[in-house]
Amino acid sequence: MNELFPYPDKFTPDQKLLALSWKQPFAELMLYGKIETRTWNTNYRGWVLICCSKNPYDYLTIQQIAGNKQFKRILEKIPFDILQTRKEYLGNAIAVGYLSECRPMQLQDEDKCFVLYHSNLYCHIYNSIFPIEPFSWKGKQGWTKVAQDIKSKILTR
Repeated sequence: MNELFPYPDKFTPDQKLLALSWKQPFAELMLYGKIETRTWNTNYRGWVLICCSKNPYDYLTIQQIAGNKQFKRILEKIPFDILQTRKEYLGNAIAVGYLSECRPMQLQDEDKCFVLYHSNLYCHIYNSIFPIEPFSWKGKQGWTKVAQDIKSKILTR
């Protein structure tokens, strides 16, 4: 940490780590600096294990969540056919990031969030996102505490 960047810039196994799951393509978009949107606020600030659900969203659902403009932007980053075949991500932990802020979504957030603006969404803003060597993770809804033996296995790429 330093004055200009008040968050830890590197995860170490002695730090607290909670896991959260995303469906594709939104899990992988976190590696491109996506601001996450959720329907719930959180007071948690700290390291998060970014996990990719075993089943991705289908084409139509992605388009409904994102809207046409954001859907096109998603396809520029991650072509849809790749979403269906990226086996190393589905059902795996793929990154670690530092959740630094949570606030209501604003209209101007659409491009960073890759989704249509909705007044009931919250922006979960992450800093210091690091891809890791993917490993199997059985996710569930909400926050999950990550055990020490798993934290010790996390290798950043």
